[in-house]
Amino acid sequence: MVSKIIALVLGFILVILLFLAYKVDAAIAPWAAPFFVGLVLLYMFSPQVEWWWARRYPPKPKPAEIKFLNKYFTFFQNLNGPEKDKFLLRLTYFNMAHEYTAKVGDRVPSPLKTIIGAEAVRMTFGMDDDTYLMTSHERIVIYPHPFPTPRHKRLHHAEVHHEDGVLIFASEPIVRQFYGETIFNIALYSWISAFRHARPDIVFPRFAADDWPLLAQKFFTPKAWVEASIGLPDPDPDIVAATVYLQQPDLFRQVFPGRAAQLKEIFKQ
Repeated sequence: MVSKIIALVLGFILVILLFLAYKVDAAIAPWAAPFFVGLVLLYMFSPQVEWWWARRYPPKPKPAEIKFLNKYFTFFQNLNGPEKDKFLLRLTYFNMAHEYTAKVGDRVPSPLKTIIGAEAVRMTFGMDDDTYLMTSHERIVIYPHPFPTPRHKRLHHAEVHHEDGVLIFASEPIVRQFYGETIFNIALYSWISAFRHARPDIVFPRFAADDWPLLAQKFFTPKAWVEASIGLPDPDPDIVAATVYLQQPDLFRQVFPGRAAQLKEIFKQ
């Protein structure tokens, strides 16, 4: 928004100078050059200008976004007032820092951006630095339906390209899970995958094949169900367990106390 205001001011001055150069004195024309250059630079660097302004003058959260999160997002519902303010500000900055691309239609709907961003902010909420921005993975591609890719020919719902910093999602299961249906949280799973790849210095607790029965029994996450939710075989049990931990930390501590302590140290929550 601020870049548009600056552009209007520069454009207005540019038009006035060009008008005066045409009507009054051609010698005025060179004075228009800096304003033209300013417009070009502003066009090139408008995202950086918007980011600089937002970091110095934090934007107010949208009432519709607050209402949406209060209604559907349990993690947000359980935060106190200052924590909710922190969450909303981080969510705003997160979505400013990410590029959303719709594979069908012109743009990704705002509620879907809120859902996907909220899972990343939830994952990193206990961390005090700018980790929540997840700058290692800044591009998010959204399909309205299951999709194939060159890497995985079969139709699936989620995929992370670490080398390109891209997360790809089918929107339907993400929305259904957020609204309360019993579907594995593929958005949170994908962000944990991205986080672990971005932080090779952090060692996640290991979960092996013999942990799947307990995960299935206590948390209703049988391997076949997780595979069907993601749409790909052999989900990473370490990331599945971390996903479950962030959603049900108290029960997880009872079932896997040692590894829960490791995950608490990683996520600071």
